[in-house]
Amino acid sequence: MATLNPRQIIDVLRKLQAIDDEIRDVRETRNGMVSNLEKLETVLEMREGQLGEMREKLSEAESWHRKKTAELEDEREKLNRAKAKLNTVTRSKEYVAVNRELDNVRKNIQNREDEVEKLTLAIEDFRNTIEREDEKVKDLRAAAEAEAANNRGALDEMDGKIGEVEKRRNEIAAGVERNILRRYKKVFDARDGVGVVAVVDDSCGGCNMVVQPRFIEAILRGSSLVQCPFCSRFLYMDTVMDEDGNPVIGSPATVAAAAAAE
Repeated sequence: MATLNPRQIIDVLRKLQAIDDEIRDVRETRNGMVSNLEKLETVLEMREGQLGEMREKLSEAESWHRKKTAELEDEREKLNRAKAKLNTVTRSKEYVAVNRELDNVRKNIQNREDEVEKLTLAIEDFRNTIEREDEKVKDLRAAAEAEAANNRGALDEMDGKIGEVEKRRNEIAAGVERNILRRYKKVFDARDGVGVVAVVDDSCGGCNMVVQPRFIEAILRGSSLVQCPFCSRFLYMDTVMDEDGNPVIGSPATVAAAAAAE
């Protein structure tokens, strides 16, 4: 493949810049859609994790409820035994002692009944909260799956477009040396997608700094690639030839540079 001269390389870089700008727009749109789906999935994972923790706490509360219920049944058994014992008591001192035991057991039963009742109400309320949260998570999951399904076709289409444009880009860039492409890519990324600019009124069209006449001469002659010393963008000039075949640019400085180049 024939080696490209500087003017031809600039033409290729300008085409690549238009293509890269197109690819970047599609990628940004695609990445935005993917990012939204990932954020939704993150929220879902967090909510599902919280729901799992709630279920674990419910399981612990139910276990505690069973323990307290068993303790209540034990106290009731004690009460029954104390009542049976009271029926067999014949001496007054023993009768007083058993009655005191009965009073203590009744108090314990009352306390445990209150505790179990509160636990029962709290557990029921917690179950209802979990059920409501479970429904919300299911709805959110359904919404996420619908969103993913709706976007799948668009994402596939964008991937296909990116692939086609990158193939075209590779074909266009095939004749340019890799080190030049790397330099261009570095500038393109660093300068927000503007790596190749025109010289306007003897100034860089990217950073507006004045371009020295010797660089303008090199651009006009097409003798070498010129990058702005200030912003590193590749520079080109849209020249108009006079009747003698000399490049003519509007500003006096450029015309002088063109004359000096003869």
